[in-house]
Amino acid sequence: MSLYDKILAVRPNLTEADFAPSTGTIVLQNDSDGKGDYIRSWNHPTETQPTPEELA
Repeated sequence: MSLYDKILAVRPNLTEADFAPSTGTIVLQNDSDGKGDYIRSWNHPTETQPTPEELA
């Protein structure tokens, strides 16, 4: 399961618009260093960033 899918599973009120490249409040990134995707920034006005335990 991708990080995007995991986030949506624990924060079901989020939408695709929250992740939009130019206008979204949540930025996911992958540096192609073998470590996979991570949350680069989380600036959502009402939803808190999930903890690593929630995403596990």
